[in-house]
Amino acid sequence: MKNPNGYGTVSIIDRKSKRRKPYRVQVFVDWTDEGKPIKKTIGYARTRTEGKQMLAKYHDEPFDLDMNNVTFEYLFDKWYEYKKNTRIGDSAKKKYIYIRKKYESVENKAFIDITRSDLQKVVDESGVNAEYQSKILNLYKQMYRFAKGNNIKVGNDVSMFVNIPEREESTLHKPFSDDEINLLWANRNDTIDLVLIDVYTGLRPGELLKINEIHDDYFITGSKTDAGKDRVVPLNYKIKGIFHKAVEKGLLNKYKTSDNIYQSWKKEFEKLGIGSHSPYDCRHTFATLMDRARANEQIVKLIMGHRIEDLTKRVYTHKLIEELIVEVNKI
Repeated sequence: MKNPNGYGTVSIIDRKSKRRKPYRVQVFVDWTDEGKPIKKTIGYARTRTEGKQMLAKYHDEPFDLDMNNVTFEYLFDKWYEYKKNTRIGDSAKKKYIYIRKKYESVENKAFIDITRSDLQKVVDESGVNAEYQSKILNLYKQMYRFAKGNNIKVGNDVSMFVNIPEREESTLHKPFSDDEINLLWANRNDTIDLVLIDVYTGLRPGELLKINEIHDDYFITGSKTDAGKDRVVPLNYKIKGIFHKAVEKGLLNKYKTSDNIYQSWKKEFEKLGIGSHSPYDCRHTFATLMDRARANEQIVKLIMGHRIEDLTKRVYTHKLIEELIVEVNKI
């Protein structure tokens, strides 16, 4: 099907040219007094197909193109636009852009022509650990599913044949030791009280800033995932009084971001000679303490805001809240 008048043109500059991008992509903008079209160059392309894709991006509408030839770069842009419309957070956006850069070696290749060896090379030369290599491969899988859902021909999913080394146990987050927890209790102040609250509630970094309902034995907060939103977090008897005093003193309104929290905690840890810990280590400490106390695994998942496969609907009844409190007080 022919493009409509004024849609634009893709023309080769010089067939003998050794230019890396020999195709000029132009769109119609106006007419001269003599009745000749005035065109604006919007870019240059390696192939005619790539030029047509550039025109499609410019007009942002359906276009006449053999979808077998959609490049990785073009498909990523379409997928990323779709992903942004699902209201992903800023950190997720940055993560996808970072991962996208790892695919530079195949960005101009037709997605359908990307082979297992292409993906293996992307993973092997990524310069990141096994855990992040999985995330790199996951980007391809998401784009593949998106293409399938939009009737774009992408052949077979070759990611299943890519080898990723076994993950080493992560040292990024480590729980506080018993000695370190005792040091925190022995050197309490406003900042350390917030650390203790995090240690005994298992909150994610920043969830202290999202508390929207406070009760005597629990509060409601949560973010990041559907399972984590608007969840009940019970108060362990050891920090119940500390929590309510922190609320009265306005300590929870003192910080604007989780990074602000981390910087203040870091200074206290340095004073006490405690090793390097991030706010996320509090969450790992909570999980460790609950496991050591043999708390109910399903209850721990609910408290921490993890997804529970066999729970079709999460309803916090009075009885369930009492169960949460009983389990957290096992620490």
